[in-house]
Amino acid sequence: MKKDELAARRHRFEQRIMQERLQITSAVRDWNEATAPIDHGWQQVSRYKGPILLGSGLLVTMLSRNKGRVGRLFKRSIVVYTMARRAKKMIGR
Repeated sequence: MKKDELAARRHRFEQRIMQERLQITSAVRDWNEATAPIDHGWQQVSRYKGPILLGSGLLVTMLSRNKGRVGRLFKRSIVVYTMARRAKKMIGR
């Protein structure tokens, strides 16, 4: 009788373990689906990491030579950003 009880208990544990494994597999799949856009975006950024670092280093070098350029560049970047937003709104209509 003791062996039958132990076998039944072991069977219940194995079933519970299998169910938990299935739940974990499902949770991992859901997690991967939810984070796929973030992963794709990070891969795109990583692909262009070299040119981004090179460009930012070049920009810092150029700006450090002449302090007056920083203000002008900042003002121009705001104007370009505003114009791009307005153009996007006009095209979207």
